[in-house]
Amino acid sequence: MGLKSRRPPKKGTAAAAAATKKKLEEDTKTEATSEASASTLSLENLRMDDGPSAVEKLSADGIIATYSSTSKEMHRNTKDINVQNVTVQFMGKILLDDSEIVLNHGNRYGFLGMNGSGKSTIMRVLGARAVPIPDGIDMFHLTHEIEASDLTALDAVMSVDEERAKLEREADLLNNIMTEDGAEARDDYDDIVDRLQQVYERLEEMDASTAEVRACSILSGLGFTKATMKKKTREFSGGWRMRIALARALFLSPELLLLDEPTNHLDMEAVVWLEDYLSAWKKILFLVSHSQDFLNNVCTHIVHLSDKKLKYYTGNYDSFVQTRAELEEEQMKRYHWEQDQIKQMKEYIAKFGHGSAKLARQAQSKEKTLAKMVRGGLTDKVVREASFNFRFPDPGSLPPPVLQLVNITFGYPGCEVLYRNVDYGVDLDSRVALVGPNGAGKSTLLKLMCGLLVPTVGDVRPHSHLRISTFTQHFVDVLDLTKTPLDFMCDTYKESSREELRKFLGRYGVSGEVQTQVMANLSDGQRTRVVFAKMAKDAPHLLLLDEPTNHLDMESIDSLADAINHFAGGVVLVSHDMRLISQVAKEIWMCDNKTISRYEGDISDFKMILRKQMHLKGEQKKISMADKSTRASNAGGVDN
Repeated sequence: MGLKSRRPPKKGTAAAAAATKKKLEEDTKTEATSEASASTLSLENLRMDDGPSAVEKLSADGIIATYSSTSKEMHRNTKDINVQNVTVQFMGKILLDDSEIVLNHGNRYGFLGMNGSGKSTIMRVLGARAVPIPDGIDMFHLTHEIEASDLTALDAVMSVDEERAKLEREADLLNNIMTEDGAEARDDYDDIVDRLQQVYERLEEMDASTAEVRACSILSGLGFTKATMKKKTREFSGGWRMRIALARALFLSPELLLLDEPTNHLDMEAVVWLEDYLSAWKKILFLVSHSQDFLNNVCTHIVHLSDKKLKYYTGNYDSFVQTRAELEEEQMKRYHWEQDQIKQMKEYIAKFGHGSAKLARQAQSKEKTLAKMVRGGLTDKVVREASFNFRFPDPGSLPPPVLQLVNITFGYPGCEVLYRNVDYGVDLDSRVALVGPNGAGKSTLLKLMCGLLVPTVGDVRPHSHLRISTFTQHFVDVLDLTKTPLDFMCDTYKESSREELRKFLGRYGVSGEVQTQVMANLSDGQRTRVVFAKMAKDAPHLLLLDEPTNHLDMESIDSLADAINHFAGGVVLVSHDMRLISQVAKEIWMCDNKTISRYEGDISDFKMILRKQMHLKGEQKKISMADKSTRASNAGGVDN
């Protein structure tokens, strides 16, 4: 049955809608085990392994979410989310206290907050439907890389056929209900029509005739070539499998897409592509990102987690910073005015409260005014969360060059050569950013510099007294997650006292109870700070940093940039964070075509060139596809 007309929804259809929902649940042979778990109509259940046990899994991890009972009364087919009085706890610690979650269709939200404040936990609560989310909103919460299997990267992205089949069964069932005698008299008729429309829209998005083209386009944007699209997922590293998972999330195009640091495993070219792709997102996007540039180009709204509350701002990151500063300035004006009024009234009461009858009456009046002000609620003083402000110690001087790459050639065994005949040097005043396409060997170059890899030909010549500290993308490998930060530092630096190391960690934002928590229970951002504390304790001459900002908040990145700019040693940096590069880099080295060359422009120029190249590739693909379509059409029209 087609959708020829749609009547306006009727009020008071919750019971009838629930009955229809039950029938659909029985038909799809799934069982809802928790009131807060996803509806069987949710595509999240169909595509994720969370399923009905998601809330139980949260509880097992020590995460509990509560909310107002009125939040459950949302229309099942609405595309907006509005949950009141939400409280989220982790291991008994309150992360979100009696706040509201409001996400509207068509908006792209950047989710901000200090490291360890609970952003990822709150995203897990949303992803598990531990708070009420309308049944008509399917979601995808990107939490881990795709499973290693014999599926190719392309097939893994296109493995949406199961979802399509389930949607087709649901459409058949809904159509059968609508063709029953007296169907239009049902109280939930409009709900059924709305849901069927949504199912048809999703099926249209999953059109098999365009699926491969769309999947290839997304994978290409994320850095896959035609050859790597055909490789099995088990042949990829964890970072590349995460890209496949991201491609799948984009391919599915859910009503609510939850992304936690989506740029972490991407090179600069892929980040630029993802910016453009997400800036055209027409549904609900809710993402955590440390990149100011990325947030500015993608987000229409900012949600700020501060003081255990969610605060909402219209506009991108720069707009948020300006609006927040203006609001805080006004708040401090009100605060100071109120404090002045309170001080004056208290002084008057103390001075004249026992004076003449007239003065005593005036004092009593002021006392009542003061009590009324207090009852009405006084303005709080603006208190910014403390961000860590660290410095790398002065390592002392060394005569240049401190590190030389002398005519090096390198390739991994059985693979094509990455570098050939490279001659470069690094000194204590070097501030180098490495850029280039994915797979060009940026991380490999850092490993050659620090001695983790040995050149096939040529030499890496460090100064005999050179101390190097490295930060890798797999930074947790240097930590013992079974220990607390304080115990880890005490075991590593036995010559230092426990109190000395406690103060040292505090300089890097690892303070208070965080110092005595097992690192397995800390956020990635908090663990990152421990690694930086260790690097600083080693007093290096040269810092080799491979994506150091992946798990840092904005304030921490600014602190890192400031520390680098005050550092008396050399720095070689690999990062997709344009803002960090613009703050610290004096040189840009381009890694490509098996060599290294100096790029003469700044990072903004480089990004502009990447965007132009990307758009040119896109236009060329469109022309190529149009030519293929024309040839196929002409071939089909020839008489035999």
